[in-house]
Amino acid sequence: MNSKIKVMVVDDTVIYRKILKDVLSEIENVEVIGTAPNGDLALRKINLDQPDLVLLDVEMPVLDGLQTLEEIKKRYPHIGVIMVSGVNERQAAITMEALSKGALDFIPKPQGNNIEANIQNLKQNLSPIISLFTTKKTLASVKSHKEIRTFSDPTISEKPTPTITKPKPKPITPATIPNALFPKKIDILVIGVSTGGPNALAKFIPFLPEDLGIPILIVQHMPPMFTKSLANHLNSKSKLPVMEADDNTFIQKNRVYLAPGGKHMIAKKEDNLYKIQITDTPPVNSCKPSVDVLFDSVSKTYNGNILSVIMTGMGADGLNGIKSLKNISGYTLTQSENSCVVYGMPRAVDEAGLSNEQIDLDNLANRVTDIVKNGIKK
Repeated sequence: MNSKIKVMVVDDTVIYRKILKDVLSEIENVEVIGTAPNGDLALRKINLDQPDLVLLDVEMPVLDGLQTLEEIKKRYPHIGVIMVSGVNERQAAITMEALSKGALDFIPKPQGNNIEANIQNLKQNLSPIISLFTTKKTLASVKSHKEIRTFSDPTISEKPTPTITKPKPKPITPATIPNALFPKKIDILVIGVSTGGPNALAKFIPFLPEDLGIPILIVQHMPPMFTKSLANHLNSKSKLPVMEADDNTFIQKNRVYLAPGGKHMIAKKEDNLYKIQITDTPPVNSCKPSVDVLFDSVSKTYNGNILSVIMTGMGADGLNGIKSLKNISGYTLTQSENSCVVYGMPRAVDEAGLSNEQIDLDNLANRVTDIVKNGIKK
């Protein structure tokens, strides 16, 4: 049985198809089974070759990336799709739409002239997404295998079957808060999110009321250009205005500010007014923007009346920031494991015993609204 992930590369540029093939050949358990220069030919090849995963260029002749994605999800919903996007405003906007239509994730095309550096950059971006897809596919396969055997012959279910166990999280302990104090009111909501974030935010931010009464600051791990498109995408669906943050912007109630890609966002207080500052300091946790940077600044700027939310994402960015918020009795929600695309960032907070509540994504907007408007009832 071939355990490798079968990948098809779809891009209208010969050179880029070769670069992506070379990158994929260096990733363990990946096999490139074909390429195509446009979506129309890709759909014909997909029907024959049945790949597990498709790397799909955003802009192509004949049938573009978005149209091709829609056809793939309609005809072959089990096939994963990763969008490969150029870094310009048009392609970034299309990519946000593709994520809302079922694409797993996206990678930006590198802009530098150093081919070797570009290859390494692509590999660094692709490897964790493919690893995540491989894990989910394997778990789904094992689950399906068990169900088929159980229903086809009940006696077989008593025999050992292959199992794949996800690492068990450490027991979640109650958050350690000085004097068990909780904020009596909430003055600001801060959010950290990464992989799976655009779709998660689209199921959260648009469901908050227009009179929420507090500002919202968000760090979503994304490259430059894409954060602006994400802000525009959320703004078109939300009751609250959503914008990519600018330097020296005054923080206002009932506004949502998204950190710009490639920069850090921090909160400052000047003359009793709160402002956003955009900085170009080095990455933190290999992230820029970084959740830790925002959360740490908010802990020093506000007086403890802070609600924080850690959502789906790889790694542990946000953990140290939550620790800073806990020192001033902030209140923390984490997205539940079963509703995360990647239970990494929330898990780090959960396992450190710093989450006050684990909330399913579908309930997150209601819970945040209740806390802000009615306070924390314990």
